[in-house]
Amino acid sequence: MDPEITPISILQPFRISSIRARVSYKTEITPWNNGDKDGKIFLINLIDKSGEITALVFNDLCMKFYRQIQAGCVYVFSNVEARPAHDKYKVLGNSLQILFLDNTVIQLDNTVLQLQIPQTKYNFVDLSTVSKIRDGEPVDVIGICTNAPDYEHRRNHTIREIVLLDPDYQEVMLNLWEEGAVNFDGDVDDVIVVKGARVREHNNEKKLNAGWYSMVQINPDIPDAIGMRKWYENQ
Repeated sequence: MDPEITPISILQPFRISSIRARVSYKTEITPWNNGDKDGKIFLINLIDKSGEITALVFNDLCMKFYRQIQAGCVYVFSNVEARPAHDKYKVLGNSLQILFLDNTVIQLDNTVLQLQIPQTKYNFVDLSTVSKIRDGEPVDVIGICTNAPDYEHRRNHTIREIVLLDPDYQEVMLNLWEEGAVNFDGDVDDVIVVKGARVREHNNEKKLNAGWYSMVQINPDIPDAIGMRKWYENQ
């Protein structure tokens, strides 16, 4: 018997639910610790016709589900629990997140219903508004890369500081961290799209951080990026 499906937009905190959603992004498995405990985690961003939500998968469940879940596919996720979003793992505007449980079940959806679910969704903010956004808030941004230096090692971290420009001629620094800094293969004049960048204040200046939780794309084939390219080439 098929589970009763709840749209993402009406999930209730601390309720066990089932949703049908597309995986728009999957992170790598990443270590976590909070002082006296540690483990591993990966995140997936899920989307249906009603909205988006991030799912958190911890510890032993990482090995159980990581290979099964593929970005771009639609699944029915049964026995997942909605909870208030944890700021440390917040990459979407949704005030809730989903937690995988020991009895969570995932089934690939090959029905026609999957065709009704979008591939992904962006809520782009103008770069001029970044300075007004609360520290730590996740945002989606798009811009032309105007500076793309090599990565550097600082203390125990790896960072690459690139600069984004938008059609209002606003510039914002985007900090790529760790593997994202090393693996970035974009260049000056590329269109950069980031979903789930995090606003951070440093030396009285608001910047953007793209960590392991962020989806960074270079010249993606989406209308906003195509429009950004046309503006830049015709200015």
